[in-house]
Amino acid sequence: MKVFRTGFFDSSLPNSAFRLNPSSFPRVPLAVPYWNGETYRAILRSLLSGAIVEGPDVQRLQSSLIATLGVEDAVLCGSGSLALEFALRACGVGQGDEVIIPTFCCTAVVPPVLAVGAVPVLADVGAELNITAETVNAALTKKTKAVIVPHLFGNPAEIGAIVDLARGRNISVIDDAAQALGATINGQPVGSFGDAGILSFDSEKICSGLGGGVLVYRYKKIFNGGVKIDLPAARWFPSLRALWATLFCRRWRRWTLPLLSRMSASGPEAPPAPYRIESMANLKAAVAVSLMQMLRENITARRERVAAYRELLGTEKGLALIPHRRGSACLTQGVRVLPKRRGEDSAAEIVQALCRAGYEVQGSYVPIHTLSGYQQFVRRSLPHTERVWSELIELPCEPNVSLDQVERIAAIVKMA
Repeated sequence: MKVFRTGFFDSSLPNSAFRLNPSSFPRVPLAVPYWNGETYRAILRSLLSGAIVEGPDVQRLQSSLIATLGVEDAVLCGSGSLALEFALRACGVGQGDEVIIPTFCCTAVVPPVLAVGAVPVLADVGAELNITAETVNAALTKKTKAVIVPHLFGNPAEIGAIVDLARGRNISVIDDAAQALGATINGQPVGSFGDAGILSFDSEKICSGLGGGVLVYRYKKIFNGGVKIDLPAARWFPSLRALWATLFCRRWRRWTLPLLSRMSASGPEAPPAPYRIESMANLKAAVAVSLMQMLRENITARRERVAAYRELLGTEKGLALIPHRRGSACLTQGVRVLPKRRGEDSAAEIVQALCRAGYEVQGSYVPIHTLSGYQQFVRRSLPHTERVWSELIELPCEPNVSLDQVERIAAIVKMA
């Protein structure tokens, strides 16, 4: 769950309605999906042919992902959370087992762990805000059965070292590439490491589509324990609703933000939305297929924007850019904003300045262990997360954001 610190509305105020800024129609709205004409044609083909739930695009997407990641199979699910639940089941995680996850990530990781009867154990993160072998080792117990390794901001985590740590301990490693589709580590696609991997086509992802998740695995032996995946078909009405919601809330966000601002919104304390047990609808797969065709172009553009931020802000006093490793998919550029004076929230001031200028920017994750209802999942202090999280903002790297706009964003960050 993300912290909202925007000049367009403020959900950090208790029981407050959203407040509109005079600049209500942003030049750069938050996380607009990168679609092209083929994406819209794919949507029209599905609608006009009636292939909303079942159709040929499901197989096309599956084949594309198998080829791109070099895996043996891919199971298309209705959501990334469902894909994660089945990854845990396939790895033999069950009642009373412990699953290590980073505290600095989305709370949506927790429900799949609870769904299989396991206990999430929250671990600290390293300098790049990803879980590391060191932080995993600090959270290990005799009950540890699995480690979930997200690659935040599209930046590859040190999953190889975590796999080495788990080897010989009967601990499975799940490669959570929901934010990092297209990223690589030494040429190997992220998502294909560990015992199983998951992908996502939900909002604020590299390939932001209509939703849906994917379970991938390199070897079918992972299912020797008898796990069978036989998902019921998606329903047509929720599939159409996902299309409308994505168009209204994301693709047309520049124009619909004033309306969205007046709607009720959940803060960081709100529980993750429940997920349905169903396969991916053909409509969602059709959009995802078009996005996979643009994946290389998408990531190339994102890397150019990260490089621009590095050149423009990399030596700026009071700022620390979260590094992206070679092979990163560059979802966003995280920046740690150091307070100028004790008690000052410099990060919030920069976010407000950007939003007043028409750039919808947000803070980053609220650590899971700081939220009500999750404290029982932490066993020790998590010093790095607690020290840096409130100082973080995320700068946009979408291909829709021009390099000229990146320069303007950087200029505002310097002046704020």
